[in-house]
Amino acid sequence: MPDLQGAEEIVIGAWVKRAGDHVDEGETIVEARTDKVNAEIPSTVTGTVAELLVKEGEQVTAGQAIARVTPE
Repeated sequence: MPDLQGAEEIVIGAWVKRAGDHVDEGETIVEARTDKVNAEIPSTVTGTVAELLVKEGEQVTAGQAIARVTPE
């Protein structure tokens, strides 16, 4: 999870991609929200979403792994 304007509480809003889906680098994989901003979080690699590590509605921190993508 990237740092969203220094927010300490980041909540996973809605997953745009699911396990088994193809994703391109820069394509939105999840929507996240803080008390200050709603953000679309892009994938950092092109590949297949192998696993979602957190559920919608869960709180995460900047730097935390939220999904595993198997690169092409």
